[in-house]
Amino acid sequence: MKNIAIIGAGLLGRLLAWRLNEHYQSDCHITLVDQFGRDHFGTGLVAAAMVAPYTEAVGTEAITQEIGERSMDLWNDWLPGLQTVTGHHIAFQQNGTLVVSHPQDDPVWRRFQIKAQALVPPDKMQLLDQQALADAEPQLAGFLKALYFAREGAISNLDLYAALADYFNQAVNIDWIENTPVNEFSTNGRIEGFDNSFDVVFDCRGNGAKADLKGFRSVRGEVARVHAPEVDIKHCVRLMHPRFPLYIAPRANHEYIIGATQIESDDDSPVTVRSGLELLSALYSLHQGFGEAHIIELLSALRPTFMSNQPRIEINNKLLRINGLYRHGYLFAPALVSDVIAHLDGEQAAVHFPQFIFSSESEQHDSGQHQQRKANA
Repeated sequence: MKNIAIIGAGLLGRLLAWRLNEHYQSDCHITLVDQFGRDHFGTGLVAAAMVAPYTEAVGTEAITQEIGERSMDLWNDWLPGLQTVTGHHIAFQQNGTLVVSHPQDDPVWRRFQIKAQALVPPDKMQLLDQQALADAEPQLAGFLKALYFAREGAISNLDLYAALADYFNQAVNIDWIENTPVNEFSTNGRIEGFDNSFDVVFDCRGNGAKADLKGFRSVRGEVARVHAPEVDIKHCVRLMHPRFPLYIAPRANHEYIIGATQIESDDDSPVTVRSGLELLSALYSLHQGFGEAHIIELLSALRPTFMSNQPRIEINNKLLRINGLYRHGYLFAPALVSDVIAHLDGEQAAVHFPQFIFSSESEQHDSGQHQQRKANA
């Protein structure tokens, strides 16, 4: 039986505990340790939970698309089973994303279009004129055009966390240890404060691992959740803007998650007045029905990020560090979890990018040489 420890019960830690338990069943025991209680959700709830491999790749790197496509498939494979076990419905709307702009911001929209055409396969993206846009999303009929990415969507993170909470309550092979900070562990499976040794230790502390990681930083993100009875938008929407792009993810019962801010800061204080004004003003400009919306909450959080804005898996003997999900938690986490489970089984990862896995100083060097040989070939 595998004896596994997971340090950090944020989105990544919870997904990893769930999938390891499903994968190994009675052949593993999982100890999930977090510095907070079970009702602390970290950055996982300060997010629109969009699974948008194509629109996100436009602003990052091509690899975002491949990781995101893999995660999209995994969400579709995994969520039905979680719903069956727990009885929770987990909303995962996959109506696609519409990218629009006001006429004065057309140059920004066109730059996005040019990048998308260079990166996204033609069958994954469609240009809609005003009539086609009005047919697809009548409440955006005032916009002249849109880019439509059909295979994108958003998960209800509230639904997901509720289902996972019930799953962990039922799981006999998972021990959740709350309010227990852990900052010291070795590569041989030993953890500060625990007498036993583990076969594998996963460090999923996010920002809590900052002191142990090179090239790590925090990026502040802010979101609003509103109830807008006068608005009935079915698609995820991205509004192009010169200073900040606005995204909107619909939820059930006329609720919407709105985000835009991406601030290079490790300040985890509440949402500022300026950010709130910009966020909600841009929202009102998209649809005037948002003017009568009720603000349910304004949230802020720090997103764990490397300088590359890409995730990293570091493997050193029995210690595996997984971090750097940036603003792509729901887009990256399933693929990363699937890859580390494949690694434990001695199998090849589904996303073939060895530069994300560093086993030791020598293997980092070897991995780089392997990549160079591939490039030269």
